[in-house]
Order: sequence, then C-alpha cells, then structure tokens
Amino acid sequence: MTRLAKAQNIDELAAMARRRLPRGLFEYLDRGAEDEVTMRGNADSIKRVYLRQRVAIDVSGRDAATEVLGIRQSLPIGIAATGLASLIHHEGESKLASAAAAAGVPFTIGTSNFTSQAKLQEICGDLLWRLIYPNKRREIVEHHIAKAREAGIRTIVITMDSAVTGNREYLRHSGFQPGATNARTFAQVLAAPHWLFGTFLPYMLAGGFPEFADMPEGERKFWGGTFSWAALADDFTWDDVRAIRKRWKGNLVLKGLSTAEDARAAAACGVDGIIVSNHGGRMLDGCIPSFMALPEIVDAVAPGVTVMVDGGFKRGADVLKAIALGAASVWVGRATLYGLAAGGEAGAARALAIFRAEIDRAMALLGCGAIADIGRGHVTA
Repeated sequence: MTRLAKAQNIDELAAMARRRLPRGLFEYLDRGAEDEVTMRGNADSIKRVYLRQRVAIDVSGRDAATEVLGIRQSLPIGIAATGLASLIHHEGESKLASAAAAAGVPFTIGTSNFTSQAKLQEICGDLLWRLIYPNKRREIVEHHIAKAREAGIRTIVITMDSAVTGNREYLRHSGFQPGATNARTFAQVLAAPHWLFGTFLPYMLAGGFPEFADMPEGERKFWGGTFSWAALADDFTWDDVRAIRKRWKGNLVLKGLSTAEDARAAAACGVDGIIVSNHGGRMLDGCIPSFMALPEIVDAVAPGVTVMVDGGFKRGADVLKAIALGAASVWVGRATLYGLAAGGEAGAARALAIFRAEIDRAMALLGCGAIADIGRGHVTA
C-alpha cells in the first residue's frame, strides 16, 4: 500500500503497470487501433473544453453520489468492461468487483470472464452490469442473456461498435491475443517476473489456465479453443435489439454509439441507456471522439434515455465536464486496469480513490455541492 499510495494520479499508476506487465499485455490494455487517432482524440477533446468556475457558494456539504437507472452509486463513475482482466492480475475480475463494491460504484463484467457473473454479483449486487457482444451464433447471445437473468443481473449492455475486430497490429507482433502466441510472447513474459510469478504461475499451480466461466459447454477454453465466442456479428441490426428488448425485462443499455441518428434509433427500440463510446479507440480509428459526440446524443434522446460516456477520462475534473454536458455517469476502463496491474485490488481501489478525491476537489472549486448542480453553464461552449 505504501508504494501504491505514492501514485498521485492515474498516469503514475499506468507507469507502475507498465513496469509489472509483459510489454504485449500492457499494449493490449493501453493502446488503440491502427494510428490511434481516435484514442488520442478521446483524451485531447476533453482537454479542449474548459470549466466555468463559480465562486462565493457554500460547498461545505459536498456529495458526489448520484442515481443511474434506478441504482444509487457513490460517484458519477463506474468501472467499464475490460477484456481479460484476470490476465492483467490473478483473479482480476474478482478484485475489480471488490474494489468497485467497496467504493460504491458499478462494475461491468465483460463476456470473456474467467470468474462467474454469479460470484461477482454476490460481491457487487445491483452494481454489477453485464456486457454482451453480438455473436454470429445468436444462440450464444441468448445463452448470455439467460445466464445474466439466472445470476440476478439488473442491467445488461450490448456492444454495438464491433461488427468486426479492430486492427491492432501490435498484438499480432507481440502474440498477446488468442491464436497468435509466438517467441516474442514468451520472451516478454520472462522479462516480467512480477506478472510471471504473481499471475501466470498461480494459475499453472492450480491446475492450468482458467476457462471462461459463463460460456456454453464446449466454448470455454481460452488457449486452444474454437473461439466461437469471438465470432462477432457483422449482421446484427436494430431488429436484433428489438428482439432482445422483448425478452429482457431489466435495464437494457447499448454501448458504442456516437451519432444522434443511432441514438434516436436506439430510443425507438426502447432501450434504457446509451453509452457514448468508440471502444476506447480500439475499433474504428478516425471516428469521432466520445466526448465530442456526447452533446448531440444528449440533445437527441435525453432525458428519456439515460446517456453515459467513456473514453479518455483520467481526471476527476474531466468527469465533471462530461456531467456538465449531460452525461449521467462516466465509465473508466484503462484507469482501473492500470491500478489492478500495479497492485491488484488495492491498486484498483487506489485508482478509484484518486477519482474520488479529484471529483470532490473539482466540485468544491467549481462551486457545486451536488452532481445535480452541474450543468452546461459550467463548461465553455
């Protein structure tokens, strides 16, 4: 904890993560697609908008809690779905879930999870969300919806921006993706003893690498599997969304929208929420940054549809900029994975504590005692 406490911001946690992970695995969590124009644009667009500070306001009773889709959370942030968290740190999904539950914020578990969502739901309760990728085999989608219902999940998220996999050339070089392992992969593992002995070896000593917990029978292997779980659906349409809406009675959220046209189409399908996202710049490079797309989507469908956003958020003040533009909450993915890699559950908790302190400080300096006080008058046009 002493080492983690020295990290004063998310970038310093990222530097710790870089030193502890194999290079290819760090690139998997840290980098984007192709020339990384959108990934950089996500962060840069936030910094180009400025806060309008108000003064002479009593902010001594500050409270950053908010309610999203009928569920109260202590901060206007959540841990976004991030693939293969349990490769970043031993049993990483459980550790992220525990950090989120302790902080009182939601945690979205991805589809390729090694820890069952039923176990994670015991940790997080209603703060656990479930992300599902559209699959060429619709029965796999139906399987995931049924498993979410069985686990008592209240909110599912459908990824909409991944008709095919984004072009991440560095992963083919490093071999840190299924089916691409090469000599560089092993060399990088040997050069990262913290990860080798702290993450990989415990799995091996326990009987081998874990399988995907919630996949159908025959689809659970990570190494040497058929990878049917990765057969993304390039034929997934609004008709599929409407069909899911009819079968799923809980909260339905679509992630990966960046235009008002798609937001209105989603609203017409009866969804409860939208996450404005471009997959962290990991799919279509050159598409509009999430923060830039946020206002037009808010104007198109809010407040009837709850609008959230992710992509490039590493400071509490930047979270408040998104809230000012109409976001109900902000999802962070890389930030908490940096913490996880740096120090397991304690590292993820440190990332959330940094956000908590920065959000509280920024609210005080902005002149806002509650999240509901923040509006468009608090940012430059």
